[in-house]
Amino acid sequence: MLTTMDKSAESIDISAGTVELLTRLREHGPMTRSEIGATTGWARPTVNKRIDELTAIGIAQPLAIPSATGGRPAQGFAFNPFCAYILAIDIATTATTVALCDLSGQPAVAQTINVGAENEPEDALHTICATADALLLQGLSISSTTEVSDTGAIQLFAVSIAVTTRVETVTGNIIQAPVMQHWENHHIREYFAERYHTPAFIENDANARALCKAYELAGDESHMVSHLLYVHAGMGLGAGIISSGSIMHGAFGAAGDIGHIHVFGNIGEHSLCRCGNTGCVEATAGGWAILQTLQTQGKAVHTLDDVVELASHGDVETVQLIRQAGRLIGDVISACVNMLNPSCIVVGGELSHCGELLMNGIRERVWARAQPLATKSLRIESCSDEAQAGIVGLAYAAIDQGLTSLDMLQDFANQQNR
Repeated sequence: MLTTMDKSAESIDISAGTVELLTRLREHGPMTRSEIGATTGWARPTVNKRIDELTAIGIAQPLAIPSATGGRPAQGFAFNPFCAYILAIDIATTATTVALCDLSGQPAVAQTINVGAENEPEDALHTICATADALLLQGLSISSTTEVSDTGAIQLFAVSIAVTTRVETVTGNIIQAPVMQHWENHHIREYFAERYHTPAFIENDANARALCKAYELAGDESHMVSHLLYVHAGMGLGAGIISSGSIMHGAFGAAGDIGHIHVFGNIGEHSLCRCGNTGCVEATAGGWAILQTLQTQGKAVHTLDDVVELASHGDVETVQLIRQAGRLIGDVISACVNMLNPSCIVVGGELSHCGELLMNGIRERVWARAQPLATKSLRIESCSDEAQAGIVGLAYAAIDQGLTSLDMLQDFANQQNR
């Protein structure tokens, strides 16, 4: 049966020590009161108080821990990832994926709709919210442990949104968006926060995917690859950068905009980019530029899926363009490798579906142009689960910030009684 929230949460004041305890339970796994006291140095009354705070809001739950000697199980406590969910919304150019993820980052239900950044924002947001509302109702059947509010709605911890452009760090507003130019004055973060009465986060899509891959490739939900570069090769070119275990946003949110680095050599040197400059690598190796070139040649292509289809059937002109794009993107990545020294590079986006036609050119240029010390143990691979990576990355973005924030945990305790 679905359970309702404990009304004692109304009077719960979350302390900084309680946030620390939650982090320990997430990283260590179930712990007894004695283990918590031994690892933290807290007195027994303090341990009891902080356990009570977490269990009152459902984010920790009692758990019997088997005895190593086969005796009576000990009373322990564990992080409960099913007490609430993240509403993850990944807005791509022509499609949007909406999902509910638990507090370990795993998707429970998801749906992709044919509405995206190319649509008018009012229409797109209306359709996205209708889809999200339907998933929230569907989510009530996710698990017998799912918490619900008095209104019968699934309990949300946060909304996390990805957009296919850069996001201003402080305000969360879309900035300099060729693809989303009609969205620049729509405060998306505030829109979703007000609609769902919960904190909202907004992130660039490449950053979200970089975060997912950093955890996935480490093979540990509590640790991540500390230095990773995710390259999104779609209609445009962008990158998500993980440096020292954190997303690199830059001073104003513009870090990773590699599509507007000037090309090396003569190829594409005078090509006009959507940003207004000439010679940007995106103007030759970006998906929109490849589409334009093929259409000029008389090819019946309308989407990047059409381009991938032509390449897979060995169309000569398409194969040449994809190979050239791989080499040009590889030139840019090699410069990034020399500057950032990542241990892993992951290439995603629709063009990555061309497989080795694209990846061979990237690897060729990186191995040839990046410094040997930086490439000594470097991994370069493609992303085969991009849609999933975007959703999971969005969940991690909200979890990493929310479950370590005193203010957000207090807000979570408060919102259960609104």
